[in-house]
This record gives sequence, structure tokens and C-alpha cells, in this order.
Amino acid sequence: MSLSLRLFITADWPGRDAACEWTLVNAQGTPLQRGRSEPRHWPAAEHCELILSADQCLSLKAQLPKGARSRPAEVIAYALEDQLIGEADGEHFVVGDSDSAGEGQPTPIWVIARSRFRALLAALRTLERMPQRVVSEIQIAPLPANGWSVCLHPDNTSGLMRLGAEEGYAFDLGDARQPPLELQLALQAARNSDSAPQSIAVYSSRSKTAGLEFDAAAAAAWQAALGLPVHAAGDYAWRDLPTADARNLLSGEFAPPRQPNSGWDSLKPALAIGLLTLTIYALFSLGEWFWLDRQSEQLRQRMTDIFRSAYPQAQAIVNPPLQMQRLNDQLRRERGQLGSTDFLPLLAVASEALGGQGKLRSIAYEDGRLELGVLLANAADAERLRGVLAGRGLAVTLRDTHPGNGGVVAVFALRGSL
Repeated sequence: MSLSLRLFITADWPGRDAACEWTLVNAQGTPLQRGRSEPRHWPAAEHCELILSADQCLSLKAQLPKGARSRPAEVIAYALEDQLIGEADGEHFVVGDSDSAGEGQPTPIWVIARSRFRALLAALRTLERMPQRVVSEIQIAPLPANGWSVCLHPDNTSGLMRLGAEEGYAFDLGDARQPPLELQLALQAARNSDSAPQSIAVYSSRSKTAGLEFDAAAAAAWQAALGLPVHAAGDYAWRDLPTADARNLLSGEFAPPRQPNSGWDSLKPALAIGLLTLTIYALFSLGEWFWLDRQSEQLRQRMTDIFRSAYPQAQAIVNPPLQMQRLNDQLRRERGQLGSTDFLPLLAVASEALGGQGKLRSIAYEDGRLELGVLLANAADAERLRGVLAGRGLAVTLRDTHPGNGGVVAVFALRGSL
């Protein structure tokens, strides 16, 4: 059974606090175990996934030029220059889904300090717990339809808000009776752009500090301050939230190495369909070959029967059509008529095929073979004429082409053919 270990990593890990919360899930994402412990007590698992606390990631937006997703980080850094406090060289950027923002809208971009990311992955590499996915807590938070969500951490003095599929912020809350300043500013900006939510859902943790619990009175105070419906939506626990749709921050220089056979699972259905198609095609082709071979054998037998009935005196039958043609020619000559392989019939067919193409330069006939030398414009015309002669039922051999007066002389050898 494939198991995955999800680690909730705060900004204090591993420097000031070596322990972290974790949950062990199966392939379907069902929790099997949970706890909070130091790395030596983490359960064994085939896969590892990190959920970074909201304060470690920035969710920004910027207008990117077309194709910027595949361009160097300098392009993205330039677009975010006015929104970053520190140097852009020290940040790791992950471009979000521009389609979810709508046509002409800014593209969401996730930002995390490169030094923090490197230190985090180095520590996990030492522990032999290299993650396959790293996601932000912001993007696994609940997102109501036509609304925003606010999730309060256990002490109810900090939390995060999620404003869209790939948009949100972390905040500090001094007084649970007043909405955070970040939420008020975000709501003001949304109203200015005519994109304000219809309501705000507040999720609070099960562990609460006395005097800071988000209750009905706090909800009423927030609603009065914000000017839109605010309601308590239940408990907030990161362990209970799915992570499949969250943006993986492991990209670019931090992308995990491709594992052997990785990607084959997604190709298996296509390979199975291809193999089935190839098998069906092979069986059909084999069946068609047997059928055609049977038809050919029946035709050969029919020609042999016709030949025997027409020429019962014939002893050996090797090629009924050719033998019949030769016997017919023999009978015609015995009666003073021309056979199909005689000079005049061959010349008549060849002249009709030439149809004024080129100029005749030489002609010879011997033992049923007519040889013509024809002056043509180029070698391509010689090939075309060969095809025309063959289409008239003649066995044609293009024996030679050599330069002539104003073109090339093509020498054709012709025999009668069935």
C-alpha cells in the first residue's frame, strides 16, 4: 500500500523547533495516523509532501508577457519589482494558472525566499525525506463559492485568508473583535475593481485561547466593520483538507529529479489502447491476406480450366494467360493475321501512346521486341512517357537516356504484355 507523509512546516522548523505536525495518508488521501514529533519519530512512507505555513509564501499578481511561464526568472522578477521589498534575485517564483484569472487579468505568482527553500530541502535531504510536493497552506484553505475565507490558527492571534484559487495572505490578529487590516485593505481593493465577495466565512481552530474565541459577537463586530455578511463556518484543521489541487512549489531549480519509470502510469491506458489496436490490425491484415490468397488461387484455377477447355491438346500448363496469348498469336499467323507481339501491332500501340510527345529518332524490332529512340525535353518527360506506355498494356524498359539535340534521347524497349 502506497503511503504518503504530509508535514506541516512552520517558519521555526527546523531551527527553533525540530518537531512538526504530521499526518500519514494512504493512496486515496484517507488519514491513517497523525501526530506531532521530531523527525526520528516520523512514520515510514514512500512519499513525502510539505505544507508550508502561510507566512512563508507570498501570493502576488502581475501582468506577464505572453509565454513568460517558460521564460527566465528575470522576466517575472521585473514584473513584480514594485511589489517586492527585497532583491528579486533572492526569491523563488512559481507562476500560477493565468486561465483561472480570466482574459487580460494579472497572472498569480507564488514567491518564497530562495535561501529558505534551499535550507528546508537540505535539512530534509539529510533526513532522507525529500518531498515530491511542496504546497502553501493558503491554497489548501477552504474557498466558499462567491466568497472569501478566513482561517484562524490555534492561538487565534494569527491566520490566513483565501481570496481565490491562487490568491491569499497571512496576517496577525491583535484583537479577535476586529477584522485584520490585511482583510480590510483587500476588501477595499476588491470593491474598487467591482469584484468584492458576497460573504466571508471564518474558520477557527479547536484549540482556543480564553478571551479570543471567534464567536457570534466577534462575527457581528467583523460584519459591522466590513459591511458584508460574516459568519463562523466551523473548525479549521489543515490535516482535514485535500492538497491535490494545490500548486506544487517544486519547480525550476528545485524540481525533483525524475524517478525511474515515472510517467509510465499515465501512459499505460494509451499504450494498452495502442497495443489492442495493433493486435486487431494484425489479425485483420492476416485474415485479409488469407482471403486474398484464396481468391488468387481460385482465379488461377479458373484460368487453368478455361485454358484446358480452349486448348485440350496442351500438355503442360505453367502460365495460362501467357500460353493462351502465344497460342492465339500462333493461330492468327497460321491464318495470315498479325499477332499481338508482331511489329505493326506493337508500333500501333506505341504510336498511340506517344500522341505527339517528342520526336522519333530510331526504331528497331527483333523477336517480339520493339525498340524506340525518342527525343524529349528532359529525363522527367522520359519517365512520364514510360508510365503512359505501361498504361497501354506494354512491358516497358527504359534502357538509356543520353543528351540529344535540344533535349535527351530516351531509348525504350517494348514487348506485348497482358
